[in-house]
Amino acid sequence: MAFSDNFIKRPVLTTVCSILIVLVGLISIPILPIANLPNIANPLILVSATYGGANAEVTEQAVTNPLEQQINGVPGVSYISSNTDMTGNSTINVYFDQTTDIDIAQVNVQNRVSLANPQLPDQVKETGVSVTQSNPSILLAYEISSSEGQFDAAFLNGLVYEQLYYPLSRVEGVANVTIWGGANPAFWLFVDPSRLAANKLTSEDVLNAVQSQNSVAVGGLVGGPPASGDQAYTYPIVVENNGNLISIDDFNNLILSRSPSGNLLKLKDVGEVRYGSNSYSIQVVDKNETEALTIAVFQTPSSNALDVSEGVIDQINQFKSTVPPGVTINQIYDIGQFIESSVNGVIDALGLAIVLVLIILFLFLQNWRATVVPSLAIPISLVGTFAFLNVFGFSINQLTLLGLVLATGLVVDDAIVVIEAVSTNIDQGMKPREAALACMGELFGALLATALVLMAVFVPVAFYPGGIGIIYKQFALTIAFSVAISAFNALTFSPMLSGLILSQKKPPEAKGRSWIVVGVIVGLAFGRFSAASFGNWTYIAGIVIGALAGSNLPLIFKVFNRNFERLENTYSRLLKRMIQARRIVLAGLVVGIVATGFAFTTLPTAFIPDEDQGYGVGIFQLQNGASLVETKKLGNQIAKVLSEEDDVANASIINGYGFNGSSPDQGVFFFGLQPLEERKGAEHSSDAIVKRLNAKLIALSDGLARASSPPAVPGFSAQGGFYFQFNDLSNGAYSFNELSDLAGQLIKTADASGDFSSVYTQFTPSAPAIGLNLNREVMGALNVDFKEAMDTISALAGSSYSGLTYESGQVRSIYVQGTPNQREAIDDILSYYVRSNDGELVQVSQFAEAELSSAPPVISHYNLSRTVLIQGAEAIGKSSGQALSKIQQLFKAETYTNIGSAFTGLAALQLSAGNASILVFGLGVLIVYLVLSAQYESYITPVIILATVPLAMLGALAFLAIRSIDLNIYAQIGLVTLIGLAAKNGILIVEVAEQKLKEGKSSVIAVIESAESRLRPILMTATAALAGFLPLVVANGAGASAQQSLGTVIFGGLIVATVLSIGVVPPVYVLVKDLESRLMSPSR
Repeated sequence: MAFSDNFIKRPVLTTVCSILIVLVGLISIPILPIANLPNIANPLILVSATYGGANAEVTEQAVTNPLEQQINGVPGVSYISSNTDMTGNSTINVYFDQTTDIDIAQVNVQNRVSLANPQLPDQVKETGVSVTQSNPSILLAYEISSSEGQFDAAFLNGLVYEQLYYPLSRVEGVANVTIWGGANPAFWLFVDPSRLAANKLTSEDVLNAVQSQNSVAVGGLVGGPPASGDQAYTYPIVVENNGNLISIDDFNNLILSRSPSGNLLKLKDVGEVRYGSNSYSIQVVDKNETEALTIAVFQTPSSNALDVSEGVIDQINQFKSTVPPGVTINQIYDIGQFIESSVNGVIDALGLAIVLVLIILFLFLQNWRATVVPSLAIPISLVGTFAFLNVFGFSINQLTLLGLVLATGLVVDDAIVVIEAVSTNIDQGMKPREAALACMGELFGALLATALVLMAVFVPVAFYPGGIGIIYKQFALTIAFSVAISAFNALTFSPMLSGLILSQKKPPEAKGRSWIVVGVIVGLAFGRFSAASFGNWTYIAGIVIGALAGSNLPLIFKVFNRNFERLENTYSRLLKRMIQARRIVLAGLVVGIVATGFAFTTLPTAFIPDEDQGYGVGIFQLQNGASLVETKKLGNQIAKVLSEEDDVANASIINGYGFNGSSPDQGVFFFGLQPLEERKGAEHSSDAIVKRLNAKLIALSDGLARASSPPAVPGFSAQGGFYFQFNDLSNGAYSFNELSDLAGQLIKTADASGDFSSVYTQFTPSAPAIGLNLNREVMGALNVDFKEAMDTISALAGSSYSGLTYESGQVRSIYVQGTPNQREAIDDILSYYVRSNDGELVQVSQFAEAELSSAPPVISHYNLSRTVLIQGAEAIGKSSGQALSKIQQLFKAETYTNIGSAFTGLAALQLSAGNASILVFGLGVLIVYLVLSAQYESYITPVIILATVPLAMLGALAFLAIRSIDLNIYAQIGLVTLIGLAAKNGILIVEVAEQKLKEGKSSVIAVIESAESRLRPILMTATAALAGFLPLVVANGAGASAQQSLGTVIFGGLIVATVLSIGVVPPVYVLVKDLESRLMSPSR
């Protein structure tokens, strides 16, 4: 009894199996997370600390180096990068291998930070070192401003922190909420150094007074246990003034000293108190140059982007309902919207593919009953695949959905084979069930072998390691799951249903309006799945064409059959000529294989194509040492440029902040674009908008300003393009200026090559600074303690953290600093007083000299060594692969001493892929070859089947070149898929030819009869598959670049593979069989 017999005889059992497959798939769909791409970024742990008042070099030595040296030994670390800036901020990014558990990594890093803690300055210990899971890509960004400028940043900051910050932080999946332009509220105690000195005080006295008088008072209990036996009640002692200073008045009345006469000196006598933010280093404006805040929401690596986006938007909407009139909240961008649009785009492509496939099948089969069988096989296979995605921990993303689109063209093949066989038996006089039972014994092996061949292409790919492996795995296994379910359906559901509903084929008659109605319904379905990309006119076109087709079905079938018959006759004549000229065909095949190899080496390579994500980012920088005031002027010019661009909806310009470390002379900006559906045409694409903006930004004379598209893959960086580390391996032998000069030479050479649209660095080796030279001998003579002197100078000129207090139930920091008018010039610093060990006040000018000097505003590290980060992007007409290769080539040509290089971010992943596509392609061909060898018990026959694979590759590469698409990761995936598609057509011809050869026919006759008999099923399955792939080729909208890359390869390659399989396989078959017979001849 054949495997299928029991399922054919028991239709209820068979339908139950199919229903269960669909049911489990439907249950899995809402459970699966939704993302644009699977998470392929290196897990990132962010370690951050602040050493208030310290410059970049001091913070590097005191904070960054001890932390990095300890963290360096954590298991699984891929690389470490850090930025230390002039405001005392140390930010260390610890990147791990993709297979690392992020939670365990965080614990390990936290343990190493604890080991480094004893080496850190006391101030850093007090404020703490933060260790968090992070994602460098922002999920959502908002700007908050006032419509008429009536509210300043301080008011907006308080509003956001009180009503929005904490609700946003509680949204599930939110890793971090960053507010630029505002910060945590804090108390600032501005003291006048001269008035302090007049009262024989220093900043240290102020700090001591704060720490002494700002403390929580605990009163205890009256009558608390153990108590005497007659104690009736217990009374807690409540200190009415709890010890914390919680208002400006409290701090103003802080007692600093008492005179011999009993007079009290209070803080208000030597300074003033302000309630503000814990940082004033960043200022934000919107595109109207109005003072604003920017809110950036980062998601955790494992969260569902759409769920996080929805949760954040809900909180924002609640916040909008409570803000005072005049406060505006505008969304700059939301990656969740792009993800939703791109996923919906692939879903539309999937729906359109199903519609087109069914139209093609109906055209070939010309029997609605026969069309029902594959039309039911498609949803069973595709919906059931979601259950496997859930089991394997995949998400609904572009890769898995694109896999389902391709699977649409594949899963119908098995059902078609069954329908053809059953229909043939019915036409010979068998009853439908008998026909199904009779054919399945013969088809079992062929169906199983075909499924194994397709799975043999995809399953090995799933074992490729790293981020590239994640990409290949999710796509390949999705198709493999679909093929497996399809094969099961072909052995169970399809023969059962064929045995129930098939009958002898009769051309449908246009009875009444029934077929017109069907045509209109199909037209509506066509419009539904194509309107988003091509407009609502597709509804009208679909309805009109569907109605016309429905009313003229007999004529359409007649014309189709007549022309197909002519095609068969023409093919028969050409086939015989090609077999006669088989040596010429073989020579052409060899030439084609050589051309394929050449095409692989010449076609530009890339990794993941850029998509129009609906927003852009940018950086700007002034000359070294420019103040925040000057930076804001340039920021306002950028705001004006952005406001003049109609396609820019909202923008936020952040002055004083940098993606790679902050300083007053630089800034970044974000701009959100109008919705994609409102930006039709290439001139309104994000790339075109960025190009127009840069043409204006380059013209700004005050400094460097560049706009760019966001990175193609989230989780790697804030900007697109490549990140190249110019790494100092000399252990500090190079000065900052020397390192900058060497990197500058490379940038200059790269810029002159013409291969880059931009190549630059924001590294500044020397910004103006005050060099303070302390004479230790004089200090000794004056009995001045070095640490005491530096603490005093640091507190007055910079700031000194003085502890915490509580206001309205919230933690507030306290800082002590000199008044602004006494820290403006060198002479101000020299006029400060410090207390000697004898208790006398000594002016700084007595033991120190000051002069203008220089210091780097930001110091960057890569793997514990100083580095210059070079950023760039490929020029128009160049691929990212060419850009990476060029910068490496230029670096090697310079022959640096003790200078290393490395790519980070997405470029590093692209390079790590190396020749992955060649390896995956070769492995796929090898596995298919071995499976076919086992099937045919021959090492020679599979060569015939695989002969068309290289030429199918050539066709695919040619289509890529015609459409000017790089050989990116999606195109590479398509090439792997082509192996199975090309082999499948060859199998259909060789399988029948081998049977006829066993019947005693010559190789020529056997292959001619086989090719002629298999022409119709080959063309039917190929045309159905091409119809399924067509929506990808013409894709438009969000995620279109990925769809076009994959669709172009599959569509172009399958056309060539189909033509060659029916034209080249037969001549090659005869050549190989003739050679095989001669080699096995007894005379030899």
